[in-house]
Amino acid sequence: MIDAFRRNLDISLILLLFVLLALAYSVVNPLHEATDELRHYRFARFIVDNGRLPVQGQEACRTQSHHPPLFYVLGALATGWIETGGELCDAPPENPFWAYRYADVGVDNKNQYLHGPGEAFPWRGEALAAHIMRAMNVLFGAGAVWLTWASGRAIWPRRRAIAGGAAAFVAFNPMFLYMAGAINNDVIAAFSGAAVLLACVRLLRDPQGLSLRWGAIMGALFGLALMSKFNMASFVVLIAAAMTYVAWRKGQWGAWWKAALLSVAIVVLLAGWWFARNQLLYGEPTGFRTVTELWGARDPRESLPLALLELPLAWSTLWGRFGFGQIPLPQIIYDVLAWLIFAGLLGALLSLLWRERRTERRTPVVFIGILALDVLLAFAVLFNYMLVSPAGAMGRFFFPGLPALALLSFYGLAQLLTGAARAARTSVEIREGIPRLLALLANGGMLALALVALLGYLAPAYARPPGYPADMQIPNPVHVQFSGLATLRGYELSRETLQPGEPLRVDLFWEVDAAPPANFLLFLHLIDSTGALVAQRDTHPGTGTFPTGQWQAGDRFVDSLSVYVPETAYTPETVTVKVGFYAPTYRLAITGPDGEALGDSLTLGVVHLRPAAEHNPPGEDLPNPMDQNFQNEIYLRGYEYNERLLQAGETLEATLYWERAGKIEREYVVRLQLLDNGEVLAETQQGLAPPQWEPEVIRSDGITLPLPGDLAPGAYVVRLILYDPVRDEAHHLVAPEGHFSGEHLDLARVLLPGTSEVPGT
Repeated sequence: MIDAFRRNLDISLILLLFVLLALAYSVVNPLHEATDELRHYRFARFIVDNGRLPVQGQEACRTQSHHPPLFYVLGALATGWIETGGELCDAPPENPFWAYRYADVGVDNKNQYLHGPGEAFPWRGEALAAHIMRAMNVLFGAGAVWLTWASGRAIWPRRRAIAGGAAAFVAFNPMFLYMAGAINNDVIAAFSGAAVLLACVRLLRDPQGLSLRWGAIMGALFGLALMSKFNMASFVVLIAAAMTYVAWRKGQWGAWWKAALLSVAIVVLLAGWWFARNQLLYGEPTGFRTVTELWGARDPRESLPLALLELPLAWSTLWGRFGFGQIPLPQIIYDVLAWLIFAGLLGALLSLLWRERRTERRTPVVFIGILALDVLLAFAVLFNYMLVSPAGAMGRFFFPGLPALALLSFYGLAQLLTGAARAARTSVEIREGIPRLLALLANGGMLALALVALLGYLAPAYARPPGYPADMQIPNPVHVQFSGLATLRGYELSRETLQPGEPLRVDLFWEVDAAPPANFLLFLHLIDSTGALVAQRDTHPGTGTFPTGQWQAGDRFVDSLSVYVPETAYTPETVTVKVGFYAPTYRLAITGPDGEALGDSLTLGVVHLRPAAEHNPPGEDLPNPMDQNFQNEIYLRGYEYNERLLQAGETLEATLYWERAGKIEREYVVRLQLLDNGEVLAETQQGLAPPQWEPEVIRSDGITLPLPGDLAPGAYVVRLILYDPVRDEAHHLVAPEGHFSGEHLDLARVLLPGTSEVPGT
C-alpha cells in the first residue's frame, strides 16, 4: 500500500487534503444551514422511523421525497442505530432576519437558524446522525475526485500532470467541498457522473471493443446513477455515444445490440421499480409533475429571459456561494474563475486545430468530444431546470459534469501555454514541463481559494461576535443598563455624514449582567427631524449569531451592525440614532448609571444626511437626486413633496423628475400609494411619457394624492409604481448589478402629527 501511495503521490495528497478540508467545512457549517439539508436529512430519518420511502405530499413536513432513494437509504443504514430524541419535523428555531441584504458579502445575518449548545462536540442524537451522513458524503466526494483523476490518467496516460491538475479543480472547489461536507444527493450525483465518464473513457481505450462485460458495467453504473439523482438520466446519451462510436470504429454492431440489451436489462433491474412506483403513485414515471404542483414551477415558454438573467447566479453557486446563496464570495473570484475556464475551453478547442510534434502526442479527438458532450449534457440539464423551476439556478445541479469540465479546462490551459511556448521556439523539455508546473499552480491556487473561502467567509458568517477585555479603553463610554440584563459600556458611530444608499455602522460594547430568560431583539433606528423613521435595523445580537437566550452573565462582546439609508431618503436632513431591545409586545426599560429612567430607546448621536449630488445629471441640481432604473427605459432622477407633515384630509403633492433612457413605445401610468403596514389606504395615478418626450431630457411631473379624512396620526409609506397598462404589469426596477430588484419604489414617509412611531415591534 505504501508503494501504491508513493506511485500515486499526487492524487494521494489531493485526496487527503480534500477529506480534511471537507470535514473542516462540515464542522464549521452549523446543522441544516446548507441548501435543503434539513429536508434531505428528514428523508433518511423517515426511512429509519417508518421502514419505507416517503410519498410526496403525504409527509407531515417537507422532505426531499421526490428524489431517488440511494443516498437516503445509505444514510438510514448508517444512522439507524442512533436515538435522535426528536420528532421528524423538529427544526432549529428560525432566524427571521437571515435574508437581510441577501447578496452582500459579509457576516450580517447569514444564518438561517439559531444554533444552540445541542450542536456542540461531542455530538449526540440528531447532531451525531447528521454528522455521520455528512462524513458519508465526504467519501462520495473523495470518490468523485479520484474518478476525475482516473479519467485523466486514462485519457492521457503519459501526461500525468493533466490528471492531477484537473483533480484540483474538483477537490478544492469551495462549493464542492461545502456540499461534500453537508447532507445532499448532489455529491453522489457527481460521483455517479464521474464513474460513468471513466467507464466511457476506458471503453474507448479498450482494444477489444464492445462486449457483454461492458454492457453489464454501463447498465450497472447508469442504474445506480438513476438511483442517485434523476438528472443523471441525460447521461444515457454519453453512454450511447461511447458505445456507438466503438461499434462504428470496430464494426461491432452485433456486440452493440447485445451490450445495449444487457445494459437496459440491468437498468430495469436496478432502477425500474422506482419509475414503476412513481407511475402508480403520481401517474407518471418521474414524479416531476407532482414536484411542480407542490413546489411551484415556471412556464418554459416565458422564462427564457429570466433564466438567461440567472446564469451569473448559477455560475457563482458552482464555485462558492454558501447556505441558500446568502454567503457569496467576492465577485472577482467568480470573474477570475470564469476567465480561467473560458481560456481552458478555448485552448481545448484550438488544440483540435494545432499540429503537434511526435514528442507531444496528439489527444484523440474522440476524448475531447466525450468530455465536451459530458459538459453540454450537464449544462443542458441545469438550464432546462432553470426554465421550469424558480430554484433552478443552482450550480450544484451541474456537479455531474464538473469532472469533465475540470479535465477539459485544465487540458486546454496546458495546451494554450504549450502553444505559446512553441510559438516562442522553446525547447521540447520546457514545453513538456509546462503541464507539471501548471498542475502545481492549479493545486496551490485552488487549495488557497478553498482555505480563503473557509476561513475568510464561511466560518466568520456563523461565528459569535468578538469579545473584548474588561480593561479596554472603550469609545464613547457609557454605563446604561437594559432591564438589568445587559449593560452598554460604550459605542462608536462609523461616520457623521451619510448619503442615501450608504450604511452607518454602529459598534456596541455589551456586558451581560444576567442570563436573559428569552430572546430579545435588538433595534437600531434613524429618526429624522419630523419624527419619521428614515431607516431601521432589527436583528438578534451578534447580527444573528448570538441571541440573548444564549447569553451568560459575564459575557462581553462587540456587536457591529449596519443600517443602510434608503436611496430615496429625503435630504438634507439630520437624523437621530437610537438603540434598544424589544420583545413581541414590549421594550426593555433603560436606566442610567445612577438608576435614572431613560425610557425604552437610547440616543447614541446624530448623523447628517446630504444629497447624493453625483446622481445629478450634468447641469442639474435636483431635489433628492437618485438613479432609479425602471427596466432600462425610464430613470427617476429625483423627487420632492410639498409637505412632509400633513393632516388627515389634506393633499400630498409630489414632483417627480424623470429621464427617458431607451425607446418608449407607449404611455405608462404612474401610481402613487399611501400605505400602512402593507395596506393601501389611498391611491392616485396619471399618465407618463408622451411620444414627444426626448431622450436624456429631465421631465418634471406633479402628482397629487388626497389623504383620507379619517386617517389616524402616524407615519405612512409613500409608494411609487410605474405601470404598463398594455401588458398589465408593473415595470421592474433594475439594480446596478443588472438583476430585477422589485416592482415598486418606496419614497420618504410622511407624518401625521399626534403620536410617534413605535418602530422595532
